[in-house]
Amino acid sequence: MVEKDFEEDDPFELVGVQMQVENVEHIEEMARTFIEEFLRMGWSEQMIIGLFQLPFYQGPHAAYRILGEKKISTLLREAKSKVR
Repeated sequence: MVEKDFEEDDPFELVGVQMQVENVEHIEEMARTFIEEFLRMGWSEQMIIGLFQLPFYQGPHAAYRILGEKKISTLLREAKSKVR
């Protein structure tokens, strides 16, 4: 793998942001985005649910805690039918 130093204007530099979510609709949209992204990378349903369950992944896990496994599973099924 090629390694290089990041430059000030490097668009590929990892950036983390903290956000406050004001309502459940925003959390659902965030969860949908995570789910679609991982489906497009070829992850299985079990792998994606597992990701949401792990506290290490703070964004997906926050959605999992707030929405619950049933809602995450529903969003996953809906996204799966669209992404194919």
